[in-house]
Amino acid sequence: MHVPDGFLSPQITIPAYAVAAPLWAVGVRRYFGRGAVESLPVVGSLTALAFVIQTIMIPVPGGTSTHLVGVALLAILYHPLVAFVCESLVLLLQAVFFGAGGVTVLGVNALAMGLLGPAAAWLVYRLLGRVWGRGAAFLAGYVGLQVSTVAVAAVLGLQHHLSERYFPIPFSVSFAAMVIPSATVTGVVEGLYTVFALSLLRKAKLRGLEL
Repeated sequence: MHVPDGFLSPQITIPAYAVAAPLWAVGVRRYFGRGAVESLPVVGSLTALAFVIQTIMIPVPGGTSTHLVGVALLAILYHPLVAFVCESLVLLLQAVFFGAGGVTVLGVNALAMGLLGPAAAWLVYRLLGRVWGRGAAFLAGYVGLQVSTVAVAAVLGLQHHLSERYFPIPFSVSFAAMVIPSATVTGVVEGLYTVFALSLLRKAKLRGLEL
């Protein structure tokens, strides 16, 4: 799902950074200050887990693969901006140490995978969590991943429209290649992961873990 370096022109990457930078500042100042000391162990653990699961590739038909994101939990438990900051850190580490994604496209990837998707998951759970329980958690994880996937596909489509030199693949092809595996495979796994992890965290909370 990551957009690699070189796929997007400055026409897109610079505005993405312009949007992401103040959100990073607000998120860090509001949710990672002194008042967040008690929650940092859980936030750090979920961020590390997201880093790990994003490196696990799920094979899909057509000779390609897809992967989970895993930060919807951070949005559900805390706030979408917490998920945004944490996923941005994950993406930065992946870009620097593993060459996944990239530094120039960090703003785009962070907004798509760290903000839009988790915000959608947070909204779904806020609306349905009290009445649907685990079903709401599954739907939150599923919908969040679809929003992230569509956002990335839309950016690539926009780049193709602006300049095929950066991304020569037509939107209809790239959209189908990304959304079909996400809707049929990865989204289901992401939803199940969200349910499972949220259930474990709730059990841990009952045993004295402060979330």
